Order: sequence, then C-alpha cells, then structure tokens
Amino acid sequence: MAATLLELEGLLAHVEVVARPSTVWGSAVAGRVGETAVIVQAFGLGKANTAAGLTAALLAWRPAAVLQVGIGGAYLGSFLSIGMVAAATEDVDLDLGVRSADGWRDLSTMGFPLTPATGGRRERSNAVPTHAGLVTALGRVAEVVPVRFATLDAITGDVDAGAELARRHDVAIESMEGVAAAQVCDRLGVPFAEVRGVSNVVGERDRARWNLRTSTRASCDAARALLRRWNDLEETKALAHAPRW
Repeated sequence: MAATLLELEGLLAHVEVVARPSTVWGSAVAGRVGETAVIVQAFGLGKANTAAGLTAALLAWRPAAVLQVGIGGAYLGSFLSIGMVAAATEDVDLDLGVRSADGWRDLSTMGFPLTPATGGRRERSNAVPTHAGLVTALGRVAEVVPVRFATLDAITGDVDAGAELARRHDVAIESMEGVAAAQVCDRLGVPFAEVRGVSNVVGERDRARWNLRTSTRASCDAARALLRRWNDLEETKALAHAPRW
C-alpha cells in the first residue's frame, strides 16, 4: 500500500497482474511478485484516507500482512541521505495531544489512549510499533535502516523546526500517513511494516533538491526483495501459518 500511485510504480512494474478488483475505496491490482500473492493499492494522502482505505482493503482481502511503501523526509541529524531506505521500528503521531505556548505534549497528558488495550494487545498512546519480524526480514534482503518514524498532517516546512522535532522525539523520518496504517493494523492484529525512501531533508522547500523517483524506486526495490523471499525467510514463513485476524 501507499498514498499515491507514484510511490507504487516501481513495485507495480514487477507484479504479474491477474485481476483488478475493487473495494469501496477504489480499485487495486491483484497478482504475484515471484511466488508471493499480493494486492497493491493507493489510498490517498493523509491519515484519514489511509485509515479508511486500508480498513476497507483489510476487510475485503484479509491479507497475512501489510507493507506500506513510499517516500519520506529525513530529519536533519538522522544521517540518512536522499535515496537511502528506512524501515519504521515504530511510528509516532505528532499531531494528537496538547499544544501550548511551552510546546506539544502527547496523549498521555490528556489521560486518553490512542487505542485501548484489546485482544491481548497493549494500550497505545502516540507511538505505534511495527512488526519486528518484518523489520528484521527487510534488513536481511535489502539495505534498510531501522529507525523511528513520525507522522504529521502537515509536512514540516523549516529545517530548524524539523531538527527540533527529531531531537525532542527521537525520530528520523517524517511522513503524512504512516501512523494511521500502523494504528489500524495494530488494533486488528495484522503484521505491518513501513518502508520509505528518503526523498528530501525535512524542511527543505526547494523541490529541485528533492528526488522523488530515486526514493520511490528504492522503497519499492526493498519491498520487492522482501516479497520475492517471502516463502523462504523464517520471519515471513511464520506469518503464512499464523491464525488470520
């Protein structure tokens, strides 16, 4: 899954297409990457599109796992350069909480969780973990750096502000959708991984210095490497035999 078709082009080029099914949130591509059956779909920008589209897709397809690909900005100080690929160990919602003159505080300040404890899963505040086995598998098949991601409704438009976010929240990559997908999958018990290619430095507004093509290709290459090895990696073979949510 991704927010836009641009972010999926590098993967769709290698899908052996067998059908183009639809959900209430739009059409998808069904097929195979190597021996692995996949459904590929873009849901639109932002957390609302991601949560609604992914939920519709999960109910329609009941997949063994979800892999989100796309682009992300690297925070200054993350030591991630354009074209590198990172996988989220967890994703943090930097919107929900309390904002005041002395800064922003997360949902724990309000006493309400992002999602309650349910089905043996822990209560979540602003940080939602990804599936450790999928992150490990990505590291085996591609040069993927495991780091902490952040999600904001509006991208950070100032380098210094981005550096402050990175320092305060120990995050390396910024996107507009990741935590929504992580939250939906976590709540439903679906293994989830998020892979993003670095397209720019957070806060850099000169689009001439961005590289969307390189970053999308890099994230799709990592995803394709994982899918081609899905049936022989211990971390992913185990998912095929796990009880479906």
